[in-house]
Amino acid sequence: MSHLRPHTGIPEHVAPLPPACSIVGSASAGARVVLYTCAIDSAIATRTLTVLRAFASAQGWTAVHEAYDLAPLGTPRHRRTGWRAIEQALICGDATGFVAPSEQEIACHPADRAALRGWIIDQSAFAVYPRPPAPSAGPASVWSRSFALVPGSVRQLLGAARSRLAIRQWSGDIDSAVEVLARLAFNAVVHAQPANGTTAQMHVHLSFTDRGDLVIDVEDPSPGFPDAPAALRGDKGRGLREARQLGARLEWFLAADGRRKTVRATLPARQVSA
Repeated sequence: MSHLRPHTGIPEHVAPLPPACSIVGSASAGARVVLYTCAIDSAIATRTLTVLRAFASAQGWTAVHEAYDLAPLGTPRHRRTGWRAIEQALICGDATGFVAPSEQEIACHPADRAALRGWIIDQSAFAVYPRPPAPSAGPASVWSRSFALVPGSVRQLLGAARSRLAIRQWSGDIDSAVEVLARLAFNAVVHAQPANGTTAQMHVHLSFTDRGDLVIDVEDPSPGFPDAPAALRGDKGRGLREARQLGARLEWFLAADGRRKTVRATLPARQVSA
């Protein structure tokens, strides 16, 4: 599902790009841009586009179109109606750049992101992503996928995660890692359901640090985390306490737009004796 509508506006002032922005190509002053996001429901997409519109205006750019897709982040670009409209605007020269929250919203996998960057350069266009990436977990991405925020997804994602870790021959305790992921995912299912009852998703990402430690990220659509310090210490709630007992170091952070949160668990690799 997608949405596209014309949008024009005259910026009142021009602000420098924040240092945390990711930029592909050369952003030009007074550019005509298009805005894009991919979200789990239209309300989130609309709020995100409002933020992007204000950001573009602050740079002195004119937003000529905006579009969104309601789809899992792993959906290929050619299957996204909204994104195809963005591509067409750049190909036809209606705009010379686009603004999206993050590159990962458009291309989940490293090869796809490289292809996207090449396409942008080929169009003599630019892309700006105001949202900084989540804290880096190292260069080795293991697995990334979105799941429906329902109990049945927990068993599905655990099986897939176990297989990926086994294939990558992670030296740490895979059984403990899967148990920790189960608790983070189950917490998201229980505590992050949208108030309006709409179907939502959680995004699971596994990666290795340079030392070989495993980083488990579970992103959910709820920014709220009541009593977070106590929960992360294991003083409140059973799930995170058990994750800590399994050896996980826990932390959490909000998305830059304040609409989602990620709970992160880091587990050590097994040290090999010299």
